[in-house]
Amino acid sequence: MKRVSCSLLVFILISWSGILAAQDAVMELDQVYGLDQTLINGKKYTWKAPSGSTGNHYLNAPYFLEGTVTIRGKNFTDVRLNYDVYNQILLLQYADEEGPGSMIEVSKAWLTAFSIGGMNFELLNLEQEPHFYQVLGNGTTRILYYFRKTLELNTAIGTYNYVFSKTIRDPFVLTDGKLRPFSTKRSLVKLFDPRVRPEIKSYLRKNRIKIKKASDSTMEDLINFIGKLK
Repeated sequence: MKRVSCSLLVFILISWSGILAAQDAVMELDQVYGLDQTLINGKKYTWKAPSGSTGNHYLNAPYFLEGTVTIRGKNFTDVRLNYDVYNQILLLQYADEEGPGSMIEVSKAWLTAFSIGGMNFELLNLEQEPHFYQVLGNGTTRILYYFRKTLELNTAIGTYNYVFSKTIRDPFVLTDGKLRPFSTKRSLVKLFDPRVRPEIKSYLRKNRIKIKKASDSTMEDLINFIGKLK
């Protein structure tokens, strides 16, 4: 009877020490990896491209880069992000007890902004539902880029697989709270008051700006200049 009692006591002590060790491990992981529940708040990313498809569904490449994200007004820096453009999902990679490659979809419920690869994005509700837009400009008049990809069946003879398109960029000007599309110099200039159009044309001509090939910094300088004209 004593042997049974001793065995039971040993079993309880081992079990209890295991629970304490697990709790300590979780606390240690929180300290090491910074598992803030505001940040680590989303479902596991499980989407898979069709078997045999070519290209990728990311903004640039299937690699995670260091970036920043703003959730519930709190900025998280030096986090590993990627942007699934096809599904319009921000992905977060982090380390936990399962390893360094855990990945979740960042919930849009509290997400307001993120930056990755030197590009700044905001989640804006300007149409029927919120969309991610790259934002250029620091005033009330800004340039927004909406990125997307398509997935289509390869129609080449002898093939039967799906192909992701290259990243498609749709440009807009956000002015007076309205989203207005443009694609050329002429269509851009026409978005603004006739009184300031000559100055915009002069700026475009002087700086030799080609709308479709201009860098982000060039377009940001342009829209900041236009914003000061209003």
